[in-house]
Amino acid sequence: MNHYVSHLRSILPMNAKSSARWSLFLFATGFAGIMSSCLENSGVEFSSFVDIPESGIPSGWEYEFSPVPTDSCNVDSIPYDVMIVVRYSASAKPREITFNLEEISFGMECPDSTKLTIPLFDKEDRPIGNGIYSIYETTDTLHRSIKIPEGYSISVGSNIPQEETEGIHAIGIVMSRSGAYKTLKNILDL
Repeated sequence: MNHYVSHLRSILPMNAKSSARWSLFLFATGFAGIMSSCLENSGVEFSSFVDIPESGIPSGWEYEFSPVPTDSCNVDSIPYDVMIVVRYSASAKPREITFNLEEISFGMECPDSTKLTIPLFDKEDRPIGNGIYSIYETTDTLHRSIKIPEGYSISVGSNIPQEETEGIHAIGIVMSRSGAYKTLKNILDL
């Protein structure tokens, strides 16, 4: 350790070697390092994706996501937004995709089941969502401001025939702190 400090002192200008300035430099560097490691820049607490084969979503496909905040102490204490994300190509066959969702946690006797349809293209056949190099990503919010219960998981499946889902590349769940993202409308209104 002393070798590294000596090396650092040798590359500093002569006037920075005074003990007061050296102490201030070490304090400022350490403080900046601690603060940058504690800051949450994006608000994303969980993100997981499953890749889909080029031939489309396999028949009977179901994938379970267990979104847990990065700090497990925040389970059931901080509100989160839970979103489903679809990545697809501009040449994808489906104009929209319907998912069968089941959510369960330790405190539930039976899962909550719902269907969610996410449009992939608009009426003019243009991809919805953000994209680059003919790969697009669109998101739909499952929940806003929910507190994640202990043992929470989401199963995502689809009954659409495999050949009709060609061009879907990945499906995922993203969880962020509530209000971490502004909508495009809110940004444009600023």
